Amino acid sequence: MDLILINHDELKYYQELVDSKAKINSNETLANAGQYHAAIAMSKLLDETKTIARMVVGSFDGRVSNQENYLGSLRSAIEKDVKFQILFLDLPNTNSKAFKMLLTAKKAGKPIECKMANNSLIDKLSKEGKVKHFSVFDNNKYRFEKDTENYLAWFSFNDLTNASTLINVFDTEFPDSKKVVC
Repeated sequence: MDLILINHDELKYYQELVDSKAKINSNETLANAGQYHAAIAMSKLLDETKTIARMVVGSFDGRVSNQENYLGSLRSAIEKDVKFQILFLDLPNTNSKAFKMLLTAKKAGKPIECKMANNSLIDKLSKEGKVKHFSVFDNNKYRFEKDTENYLAWFSFNDLTNASTLINVFDTEFPDSKKVVC
């Protein structure tokens, strides 16, 4: 088992940086590295989302999706009736707190739809034998994870160009993807 050392001062600084960029609706491209940075970035992106979250995820394995800040932001977005469209690249982890939250919300009538990605999307997102993940929030916010093992990603709170490109990829694949349990 790998020992992960958490530098709380560094995480606090990173959280403050992300908060400040979100507050001014920055169009800068920011980076994140590691599961704790990923949870901070995704949480703030969810916090800023008003209408729709389009997500291409692995399985919600829990390393990011079970962190309290992520779960709190997910809960808040669900309560605001943000529409979730999620494409899973792998079978959903049924022990994931985030997945369970989405299932419960779906049963309560919230606008949530989860599907399995088709091979065509997996092929588009694969490079060097590794599949990429991405999420787009509303029409201008995104996070693109180029290395899913190390959670290396770029994200922005206000980048219509990159968000639009990712939306086009997502919206082309989502309608024809297979349904899942939510």
